[in-house]
Amino acid sequence: MSNSQNLLQQLQENYELLQTKISYLQREKIINADPSRGFQLEQEIKKLQLQLKEIEQQLEKLEKASATANQTEVTRENSDFVSTPCISIPLTHILHLSDLHFGRVDDSYNWYDQIAQDLYSELNCEKLDGLILSGDIANKSTPQEYEAAKEFLNNLCQEFQVSSEKIVIVPGNHDLNWGLGEAAYTLVRRKDYTEPLDENHIIDKGEYIEVVDQEQYKQRFAHFSQFYQDIKGEAYPLEYDQQATLHHFPEQNLLILGLNSAWQLDHHYRSRAGIHPRALTNALTQIRRNQDYKNCVKIAVWHHPLNSAFEDRIKDTGFMERLAQAGFRFALHGHIHKAENSLYSYDVTTGGRKLNIICAGTFGAPIREWFSGYPLQYNFLKLEGHKLTVNTRRREELNGAWKPDARWLMGAGRNPLPYYQMEL
Repeated sequence: MSNSQNLLQQLQENYELLQTKISYLQREKIINADPSRGFQLEQEIKKLQLQLKEIEQQLEKLEKASATANQTEVTRENSDFVSTPCISIPLTHILHLSDLHFGRVDDSYNWYDQIAQDLYSELNCEKLDGLILSGDIANKSTPQEYEAAKEFLNNLCQEFQVSSEKIVIVPGNHDLNWGLGEAAYTLVRRKDYTEPLDENHIIDKGEYIEVVDQEQYKQRFAHFSQFYQDIKGEAYPLEYDQQATLHHFPEQNLLILGLNSAWQLDHHYRSRAGIHPRALTNALTQIRRNQDYKNCVKIAVWHHPLNSAFEDRIKDTGFMERLAQAGFRFALHGHIHKAENSLYSYDVTTGGRKLNIICAGTFGAPIREWFSGYPLQYNFLKLEGHKLTVNTRRREELNGAWKPDARWLMGAGRNPLPYYQMEL
């Protein structure tokens, strides 16, 4: 191991140790009733936070030097295969939440305060440059649940100065109303039905079939669409081929594409996750024709995973090839209630086209729906220069505080870290 690698490992371990000490002192400060001791603890915490900041700066310098050296080597050895120019991003903070599962308005106040305190005190973030919600905002897609979500978002966006243009929202399987979906089906005798039978639009019950009214069927997203309008100022389209939304952040040199992976789902067909081909086509055509998007870092967002042990995953993954060709670099999703990351490679060359896939855990699912070994989680994305850092946060106690989620393995004999990094 080189000297720079040894130093990097030592700094990372010191960083984690300082975070642990700060969390311990903050807990002691909360439960300690002695004002003088509380003041002393506050001073100790501030001193440790300054040390933490110094280590962060040293880590950034080391990693930038390493990235520059690696990029030089890649360019020298594989110059014919590097597919995209190196794009630089100003310091940008984006909050990625998924699977919020809002139920009661009371939850919105607690959840807002818990995450606001974490952003402000632990992550030193006073302003967000963007907010991404990758589905399952509600639990049963009712107006009452979306009222709770609106209360949460209004408070959060006001404190951290997030305008509606900087909010990206896509629906999940809990953002379509099953009752409205069921109401679109009509029971018909099979022998009395004279139209061609389309297995995608009927429920086969032997002698009888349930036939769907396509226009009424689209209304199962009506409550989500109204919520979207309340937050964004424009209704979410109910036409499937229009369910691809583009969000341009010119100051940050970012372009984010929101897709609906739940467009074919209902109370009966719960596993038909996928991306509507025409919706993707419409979006990619707009991107190709707009020169303002040409040199942006491109991020796609949807709800369902590509890989999962369960059936409710996206099985037709051909759309990933089109995203890679269009220059998309990252994909964000949720649904599986645990933080993960993976890589989709389109080219086999070192500098080839690829998408890093970033999954956020559940921000607010009931305990019974937590994935074993994974508490509540969220992702805090930091983009700067040529690098994306994904900080994962965890909360085990319903009324507790958010903390670093050190689960990313750094190699044999090294402690896991609460973040991981990728080149743009």
